[in-house]
Amino acid sequence: MRSKNIHRRAIVFIIALVIVSGALPARAADNSKPSAWAAAGVSRAISLGLVPESLQKHYTEAIRRADFCACAVRVYEIASGNTINMRMAFRDTNDVNVQKMGGLGVINGKGGGLFAPNDRLTRQEAATILSRLMEKLNIPLITKPSGFADNTDIAGWALEAVGQMQATGIMNGMGNNQFKPLEPYSIEQAIITLLKVYDLAIEVKFEEIYDVAVPLAGFFDLDESSELKQLASELMDLVNAVRVNAGLQPLIAMELLNAASTIRAAECESLYSHTRPDGRRFDTVHEDLGITAAGRGENLDAGVDTAERVVQRWIGSPAHNECMMEPSWEKMGAGVHRGADGRLYWAMLFMA
Repeated sequence: MRSKNIHRRAIVFIIALVIVSGALPARAADNSKPSAWAAAGVSRAISLGLVPESLQKHYTEAIRRADFCACAVRVYEIASGNTINMRMAFRDTNDVNVQKMGGLGVINGKGGGLFAPNDRLTRQEAATILSRLMEKLNIPLITKPSGFADNTDIAGWALEAVGQMQATGIMNGMGNNQFKPLEPYSIEQAIITLLKVYDLAIEVKFEEIYDVAVPLAGFFDLDESSELKQLASELMDLVNAVRVNAGLQPLIAMELLNAASTIRAAECESLYSHTRPDGRRFDTVHEDLGITAAGRGENLDAGVDTAERVVQRWIGSPAHNECMMEPSWEKMGAGVHRGADGRLYWAMLFMA
């Protein structure tokens, strides 16, 4: 009798297992890589230093509110060149990125001094944060009524921001002209939209440069040859390789510092010096572009044709090597200029 009961239980267990197994997908979706539509943008965002390492996986999963703040802080600080020093305290988190976004005025929590850092970010929350972040980066916002079919589902506090994100092309619908405001925002969606904000911020910065400082157009050309851009990129890669090999942190490439370095490389054609042609110090180029930093450094070279040779020369020069290997540096930029006689001028700016 006992053996029959055991046999029956075994059959029931096997049947249940088959039923449960049939309800599962044959293979779990691989979210270790971004979706095809997001792959290129995610890769570029990572190369720009906009994505914390902890978010470089599980791309199709919902992003936490605190993690979105971490990405938003990087976008603001790298695009603007300014560190957020302001803080807002919340009762339920000590996350510095949440505090920075609060201090900047981009978030204000859920009331009662709470932020709910581990909650999944909804699409309407993302739209609101993105709108405020764009304002802080001086990006013009197009205010138009939201045109989604499910407008009535969008909270009143988010409706204007959703319309702005739709009009600016930052966020789109989810099919059938539905915005689906309460659906969670995925990690890859967050990365791509924040990359769009970053690109707009850089574009605005360049427009400000050309409007206010017209002479800079003679030094920095957005259509500069791909050859020179490639050389500058190789220089940054090699410098990072040398630093990592020595146990130092790699530096984050900053596009505004690339612009500043290109300006400095061009200036060296007329005056090869850490003093600029107008008599000012080299680091006043940061001020021209609105970049603030706790520390600044510069390495120059001229007359060599490869990035490898430049780095070799810097390693062999105590002063250049000390500057290149400074532990406190966090960001860098590189620029290469070809003079009228064909000679190459190299400049690299470092920033803490």
